[in-house]
Amino acid sequence: MLKTIYQRLTSLNLGLWLLTFLMVALALGSFSPGGGENSRINDLPLLIWLRHAPLSYSWWLWLAVALMAVLALNAILCSIEALRKKGRSIAPHLMHLGFLLIAVAHLVSASGGMKDVLQVGEGTVIGFPDREPVRVEKISGETDQSGMPISYRAELRFANGEVGTTSPNHPFFHKGFGIYVKQVDLGPMPMALMEIHREPGALPALAGGLLFTVGNLMLLAQRRKRE
Repeated sequence: MLKTIYQRLTSLNLGLWLLTFLMVALALGSFSPGGGENSRINDLPLLIWLRHAPLSYSWWLWLAVALMAVLALNAILCSIEALRKKGRSIAPHLMHLGFLLIAVAHLVSASGGMKDVLQVGEGTVIGFPDREPVRVEKISGETDQSGMPISYRAELRFANGEVGTTSPNHPFFHKGFGIYVKQVDLGPMPMALMEIHREPGALPALAGGLLFTVGNLMLLAQRRKRE
């Protein structure tokens, strides 16, 4: 019986079916109400949100997490079986490793990530997640002829004397946290909508994506040679 279970877990067909069921679960979840505007699904790490969310609208996420866990196990066992056979290409192993890194990255971010959105003005002191005070020194920008902002930035000063500037597509990183300026109002009293974001799984996800891409390109090149 154990041998039969192991053979099924190492089956490529199982991986394909798991991917299919995962896509179906995510598609069904896209129609889920998600708990309304106050659910905070976009403000909390996924695993923390899941512990507090009613099962009636989080079931599809639990199902997706379970399918991902079995899919990761399937990828590991398939790699082990492939390594036992000589003469196999390294490309599938790179793709499996890339997928596993991406899965681990999302797991890390789902448990240890954070996001906080707040409205600030010049002189506002932000309570950083580690309780370090961060002062918004200046909010500035340029506007077009109609008065719409075309570029804007916020200058920050930290307790240790460090000074940084954050602008769209150029966040300022401090102690592993990214500080983003999302919107500004350049009126008589400039205001800005800022976001403090921590994504601990970003680097593993990038590494996994690169490995998966390299393995996929290698596999495509090998198939073209055979043809």
